[in-house]
Amino acid sequence: MRYRVLGPLGLWRGGQQIPLAPGKWRMLLAVLLCDANRVVPTDRLVAELWGTRPPQSVSKLLQGYVSRVRRTLGDETGRLLVTHVHGYRAHGYRLVVGPDELDAHRFVELIKQGGQELDRGSAETAAARLGEALDLWRDAPFADVPLSPTVEAEVTRLAACHTQARELLIEARLRLGRHEAVLDELEALVAEHPLREGLRGQLMLALYRAGRQADALAAYRDLRHHLAEELGIEPGPPLQELHQRVLTADTSLLLEPEPPADRPKIAARTPSVVPRELPHISTAFVGRTSESSVLHKLLERSGAGQVTIAAIDGASGVGKSALAIHTAHQVADRFPDGQFYVDLHGSTAGLTPLEPAEVLGRFLNTLGVPEVAIPANTDEAAAKFRSLVADRRILMVLDNAAGVDQVRPLPPAGPGCVVLITSREMLTTLEGATHLHLGVMFHDQATALLERLVGPERVASDPEATDAIIRMCGGLPLALRLVGARLAARPGWSLSAFVQRLTDAQSRLDEIRVGDVSVRASFHASYDALCQSANSVDQAAARAFRLFGVVPGSTMSLSAGAALLGVENWAAEDALERLVDAHLLDSPAASRYQMHDLLRLFAREQVRSEEPAAERERALERILRFYLAMAQQTVAFLDVPPRLPRPTDEPEGATTSACPAKTITSRREAEAWLDTERANLMAAITHAATQSDTTARLAVRLTRPLQWYLYPHARARELRTLGELAIHTARRLGDRESEAWGLDNLSAVYWLHGEYDGMRQCLEAALAIWREIGDRDGEQRSLFNLADALAELELYEEAVAVQSRQLEVAREAGDRLAQVSGLGNLARAIRGLGRLEDARSCLEKSIQHARDIGEEALESFALREIGLVCLDQGRISEAREYLRRAAAAVVGESLTVYVSWRGHAWSAFFPACLSLRMGPEALGPPPV
Repeated sequence: MRYRVLGPLGLWRGGQQIPLAPGKWRMLLAVLLCDANRVVPTDRLVAELWGTRPPQSVSKLLQGYVSRVRRTLGDETGRLLVTHVHGYRAHGYRLVVGPDELDAHRFVELIKQGGQELDRGSAETAAARLGEALDLWRDAPFADVPLSPTVEAEVTRLAACHTQARELLIEARLRLGRHEAVLDELEALVAEHPLREGLRGQLMLALYRAGRQADALAAYRDLRHHLAEELGIEPGPPLQELHQRVLTADTSLLLEPEPPADRPKIAARTPSVVPRELPHISTAFVGRTSESSVLHKLLERSGAGQVTIAAIDGASGVGKSALAIHTAHQVADRFPDGQFYVDLHGSTAGLTPLEPAEVLGRFLNTLGVPEVAIPANTDEAAAKFRSLVADRRILMVLDNAAGVDQVRPLPPAGPGCVVLITSREMLTTLEGATHLHLGVMFHDQATALLERLVGPERVASDPEATDAIIRMCGGLPLALRLVGARLAARPGWSLSAFVQRLTDAQSRLDEIRVGDVSVRASFHASYDALCQSANSVDQAAARAFRLFGVVPGSTMSLSAGAALLGVENWAAEDALERLVDAHLLDSPAASRYQMHDLLRLFAREQVRSEEPAAERERALERILRFYLAMAQQTVAFLDVPPRLPRPTDEPEGATTSACPAKTITSRREAEAWLDTERANLMAAITHAATQSDTTARLAVRLTRPLQWYLYPHARARELRTLGELAIHTARRLGDRESEAWGLDNLSAVYWLHGEYDGMRQCLEAALAIWREIGDRDGEQRSLFNLADALAELELYEEAVAVQSRQLEVAREAGDRLAQVSGLGNLARAIRGLGRLEDARSCLEKSIQHARDIGEEALESFALREIGLVCLDQGRISEAREYLRRAAAAVVGESLTVYVSWRGHAWSAFFPACLSLRMGPEALGPPPV
């Protein structure tokens, strides 16, 4: 048999070419050829051929393709395509390939021989071997085969060998004095790899020998400029020495095809094929300046007595591999003895992570160790590898690591070696490693990436759409690259049109994909690893991840997370911290957690597909009850002004969460909790109101305590949102009490905006409902506020009548606090009618009752009103005294008055102070 993969896939038997029809069986043959003479597990073959979504009949399909390959090979007995069984089932297949049957094997072997001949000083023989190797290269490997992960990796490896063969052949020809013949190819190679110092040195030498000294010096200056601009470094010592020799017209360069042993070589050689396995560098790599700087500073210290290891961790799609590969290319010429690269498949969907022994086997095979001489034992293979590279400067990129155990045996031990590792989890226990965490892109970096992908003109023409794309992609590089790729392929699409496609959160993940590459698949790899783990904490973390999709919000506290999960705090912390370790969750502060927007959309998909509707509802109900219990606690510590009596209802089931609400012990704690959770409460209420009747009722109940926080802080927009939502939802549920509460909330918005007609309409509607359902507390609350609205409208007779009715209800209920408030409000309405003595009499009663029950805020209100009455009567000295006493209460340390209430007090005090020539310092600074 003869197999050709250096170009389109070809197969010869007995000197005749066998036609290969298209189909997945050709992909199967290609994968088996990539791992010729090695067992390829069936689960890996399934992932290679079908990705993460194999059909249900995949086993039968795979067996059918294996049979097809065997028929094509004429291998009815299974001698060439061997089945490896475990029990009664096939667990893998091995394609037996003899010496020289595969052109890729012959290609690599010829390159190895060429390098060895060059090291022996046989440049003519080396050129012949390398030329023979390059003659085998017909086109890109597997040119007509769809690229699976394994095939793509093999294409990358063979392409690196091809570049290496070209470099070696150029060096051989330079040693033979054929500098004119290599100039064109050298210039093309330098254009492809502008930062490779070895190639640049060869070009300088060829130009100098061709009598083009000025061009040789210009080539050096060009490289130096690129290195300074992109990396902030100078060329290495070998190239600097060559530059000096060209500058001084050193004639020995013309006479000596190879420098003497005591002089540094431009590219030192090892007695084997020098690995050049780095994947191609992405042309769309931008930004990451600070992270690149950290890595370069670390690499500059390489050689200081031990191997240098840099471990880059970060979430899926954040660009870890791109950064590592980009950095590796920038410094590759500092490692003349080779650059190893391997994708460890630690988080590759559908693929099993590579075993350390398998990786070491690949490394040793690359270094020329025959298959039969590679130890099966991991420790022995690691020792053999370290021995072979002990005196060499090696750069190694271990991409996509699963964990510390996978990478620990792999690094070389030489002090001049550098290892770059990428992993979704921080490899905290890896000895000697320096860790670099990679987050999402900053806005300017994300903009630059889109400019690189779709063109700066399109980005500049629609900055708002650009900002929206970056925001909806959450600055995630993978998402931005996929969106950019789609836009680049559709030049007729505007960025605004694509924003419309991303706006629907339900389908956003569907839009962020190109072919088989998607952020969803990237997320799946991390999530599936938790689901498939036998570890109980991993299983709990997977459940926690799903349930995060139940409720929207920006961040979540540990206590809220425990309520969502229905577990104790310690169990919730174990699960959530495991998600942080897996970079499926961030922890911006202690006991606080945050999920990336795209991950939350993915979590929402998983919870809908994996959790029963009843469990989703229970989880949402648990966190709503937790928020309700906490909000009810906090408002008990807030100083409520007279027009806002404290709520007296206790929400049903408010403390039935599996994790009890955290205890609030002070007003400061209450304010801090509400400040932190306000956005989460708003999001939870808005979402829950559209769900089941149970959760919708809880959402409406949660609007009530939240009002007592929003109103005093004059947050009218949020109050309006809550009021309108509560009214709409309550009407849908037929909940008349909650509808009345919503109308009360909405009236507060009108009060803050000074729209008293709207306030009056809301309160009259609420009042009718309170009377309908017989709620006397609600009735007197609406009567009190309605009297306020009527007074502001200067309808004082109506205000007096309404406030008098409120006082009757309060007396019947024995509510002394409401009576004190009512007397103050009644006095304001009576004063509006000009009945100043009657108003003063009401206020004096109010002051006495306020003192009796210890309500300083209500006493301050009444003192201010008496001061204004005295001012109207011309009793200036009395007015000054009352207003001073009121001001002291308003700004005193013992009383914290809310912004809206203090603002009202200030606006009333100010004209009085002017009339009495009292300075503003009497009242303290105006409210912010």
